[in-house]
Amino acid sequence: MEEKIEKTIEALKKHKFNAVYAKDRHEAKEKIMELVPRDAAVAVPGSASVRATGAVEALKEKGHEVFDHWSDPSPLVRKKQLTADAILLSANALAMTGQIVNMDGIGNRVAPSIFGPARVIFVVGKNKITADLESARERIHKIAAPRRALELKLKVPCAETGECTDCNSPLRICRAEVILHRPPSLTHTTVIVVDEELGD
Repeated sequence: MEEKIEKTIEALKKHKFNAVYAKDRHEAKEKIMELVPRDAAVAVPGSASVRATGAVEALKEKGHEVFDHWSDPSPLVRKKQLTADAILLSANALAMTGQIVNMDGIGNRVAPSIFGPARVIFVVGKNKITADLESARERIHKIAAPRRALELKLKVPCAETGECTDCNSPLRICRAEVILHRPPSLTHTTVIVVDEELGD
């Protein structure tokens, strides 16, 4: 285990998150399957990291109801993500000081990470670990958001420049920022830190 992963897990645990190590995406999938309660309805908002583990297909095969707006982009699916029994998502950045940072355009990813599903499971690759909260927020503006805007082929400044300009574009995807300093009081929050690069 790399030192930065070890220190991140220690900090998350100190902040009362349930933090666990996975050596690769396959082990991360095993841990996800163990953590999702039997017969639970599961929300899966946009996350390449989660999908890279193969857990979404495995949950569907196991008979779980999965609210996945990449499969069904209807507004109803996004609303159901707020009230699912569990949610699987990643983070835009994970600070070694124990904070989880996410930025969202619609809100269906960040909102249920705070309240709604009783069980929140983050799957975060080592490439998203930063030194502290400031650098975690910087990672979103310089890496995560511009790459995502480029993937979506959006005509926004960061897709062209590779860096946030705090634009007012109607297509802007950085609209709501959530920083988890501690797990919300009524939510069981697990962070699976994966010793592999996953997502942007």
